[in-house]
Amino acid sequence: MTARLRFPHEYVALDPAVRREIVDCFAADGLSTGAGILYLPPGKDPEVAVLAMHPRVGFFRHYLVPRLVGAGYAFLGAPTRSLNNDADALHERLLLDVAGNVAWLRERGFRRVVLLGNSGGGSLFAFYLAESGKPPAERLSRAPSGDRVPLGEVEMPMADGLVLLAAHLGEGVFLLDRLDPSVIDEASPTAVNPRLDMYDPRNGYRPMAEGPSRYAPDFLAEFRAAQRARCERIDRQALGWCEEAAYFRAKLESDGARMAPGERALVTRLALQRRYLLVYRTLADPRYLDPSLEPSPRPLGSIFSYGRDPIAGNYGEGLGRVMSARGWLSTWSGLQSNAALERTLPEVRVPTLVIAALADTDIHPSECRRAFEASAARDKAYVDLAGADHYLRPAGADGAKLGDPKDRVADELILPWLGERWPV
Repeated sequence: MTARLRFPHEYVALDPAVRREIVDCFAADGLSTGAGILYLPPGKDPEVAVLAMHPRVGFFRHYLVPRLVGAGYAFLGAPTRSLNNDADALHERLLLDVAGNVAWLRERGFRRVVLLGNSGGGSLFAFYLAESGKPPAERLSRAPSGDRVPLGEVEMPMADGLVLLAAHLGEGVFLLDRLDPSVIDEASPTAVNPRLDMYDPRNGYRPMAEGPSRYAPDFLAEFRAAQRARCERIDRQALGWCEEAAYFRAKLESDGARMAPGERALVTRLALQRRYLLVYRTLADPRYLDPSLEPSPRPLGSIFSYGRDPIAGNYGEGLGRVMSARGWLSTWSGLQSNAALERTLPEVRVPTLVIAALADTDIHPSECRRAFEASAARDKAYVDLAGADHYLRPAGADGAKLGDPKDRVADELILPWLGERWPV
């Protein structure tokens, strides 16, 4: 029999008595985003539902389903329009997908909807709450690329609570801290400026198998400044391409009827052009290999290098490798993306629980603390989860002896917090 492989964010087993419904999910603009799964406890439908989404990952079998549904809550794992492919993802349009699911849960009869913002779902949901709390006329009407988004033209129902579980500060913020600043040519995967290369032994690097690296403060300061400079260069390229296409769209609209057929054909093609970026080397963060930087009980490495030295991820697949110019600006640019917790949480006032996984190699407790401090909620709480990595697997010195972090986060943190506010 072939072994069954599951993603780290999926549950292993589920009580057969739990009811499951396939849900046809639609965004607030009417777009079908695919099928989700609604989990219901045995017996009568509860009044409280937990919604889990991620910009590109399917949370249909999220590891918290068994515990939360077993305690009497409903759970909907729903996709966005960018499921498994965020190459052209506009976060501003992903908010329409969230709005459609919150509205459906209300129509289905759930009086309370709590958003489970796990990993990248945290910045997505906080962005949604910030925009849904505004009068329609004050919502964003354009993405960073200039593309129109109809947030002010649709219903965006407010949710009742937010859980930020191992949530980074935003996909763009996350990538900004990992852009390899030693890249000297965006068209070359391997050309390097050795002065800015964290994988050069002369700068303090040691292969992970040999022990920790050590990076000097001067190197780190120059490294971080150069990361920002690289992001700015990519942003300029992306914005230039977006503005070029917008120019020809406007020209076609204003002058198209008067153009000769050949000119109109050329301008039409230029107006329709959607340029794509190829972004190499996006997993260069000295914190992966130098545990003296933002000390925590985490092991060396990154979840994106699959147990190998992070150099493998940096020169391998990485993150945000192929992005449309507009998708880059909206999703992966740490300087342009609106989906950033420190931008959005000051406008979020629903009860909020922030949970930091202390042995997470990629999202650090200090970042979770920054999210907590940014929140405008009067009812907010921050808790550390010891012995857990990003996927809430046992990790670090305490991981093996503390028990399954997935059970602990549900039974000791999330369920008591939910029960105090919305008991079932």
